[in-house]
Amino acid sequence: MSLNSSEPRRVRGAGVRKDQAAGGGRSAATVPQASHQSDGLFTVDPAPLSARPLVLITRGRVEYLAHCPKCRDWHRHVHLGNVTGPCGTEYELQSRRAKGAA
Repeated sequence: MSLNSSEPRRVRGAGVRKDQAAGGGRSAATVPQASHQSDGLFTVDPAPLSARPLVLITRGRVEYLAHCPKCRDWHRHVHLGNVTGPCGTEYELQSRRAKGAA
């Protein structure tokens, strides 16, 4: 086929390579991005994870029992505040407010 022939030919858009025209190959611009936001140096989670524990009084100490926000399993902790569960999830144990407190 010559350039001067009147035969129909397949035309691709400007700047499109042959492997991209059929949807093959993934460029860096089409790779899905993570859902975390970034402030330049560190990634920022959309919302901090927290759990409301149940108080579990054992024979020797007071423990706190809470549903893990990630794996949804029960984890036991010995203090309130920032904790790391056995599954590796870091979250905050927040105490429950007493009934009637505003």
